[in-house]
Amino acid sequence: MIGELLVLYNTLFNYFLLKFTKEITGLYVRKRRLLFSAFISGLVSSILYHTFIGAVASFLLLIGLAFSFRIQTLLKQGTVLLVATFFLGGLLTSLLPFLLRQSDLIFFIFCLSIAVLSLTFIHSKWRNMTKERLQQSFVVDCELELFQKTYSLKGFIDTGNECVEPISGKPVHFLSYQAVEEKLPKELKEGLLTWDDKNPYQLTMFPSFMYPKIRILTLSTVQKETSTALAFRFDRLILYGNVKKEILDEYVVFTRHDARFPQNAQMILHVLALN
Repeated sequence: MIGELLVLYNTLFNYFLLKFTKEITGLYVRKRRLLFSAFISGLVSSILYHTFIGAVASFLLLIGLAFSFRIQTLLKQGTVLLVATFFLGGLLTSLLPFLLRQSDLIFFIFCLSIAVLSLTFIHSKWRNMTKERLQQSFVVDCELELFQKTYSLKGFIDTGNECVEPISGKPVHFLSYQAVEEKLPKELKEGLLTWDDKNPYQLTMFPSFMYPKIRILTLSTVQKETSTALAFRFDRLILYGNVKKEILDEYVVFTRHDARFPQNAQMILHVLALN
């Protein structure tokens, strides 16, 4: 009975380690294959318990059966699995004096819970770091020319922003009102503060020379909510990324919700800014 329980414990811990490794390295593997690899490795480690050969054989079988017996796999998935194993082993060893006071069932439940929670926490942190690093690659410095004023801004190219002005089909970008408030022309600032989205086509609060550059847009959010906004056609937008890019005669919408902008950006750029 003790042998069967040892195989079961090893299989479950191996499975969670493999699942963690798969998620971290982004490799698709079926659950059945992971479970089979975890079982065979757990069986070998239970039979060759406390031997160096058993540990090496168990590790090689765990990696090879789950992902393949290639050198590249041993270097990539093997490294992640080895680090996770040492981390988990060290964590459980540090808690062992407390865990040994419990019954076998409680001991197993505690160990399994610690393994799952710790690996889930690490994976969550790693995913957030990866997301942060990816978002950083979409951050650019930019200069916006609008109504004969130039604004230096930090822009973020949002792959989810596909908003266009319906008549011309030109991209629409989103600009933080707070970021440019102090430099805005007085007549534009007063017009923006006075304009009422419940009566959107009433534009008398803006000077007549701005009318040709104003469009009324209906925007939809991810939650399927709609809102009405003013879009202004700018003269030029220059992006300073890996390659300098100049964009002419597209549209910008002022927004007060810049706290939602990723990477502390002041301007959310259309996805076509990537081209």
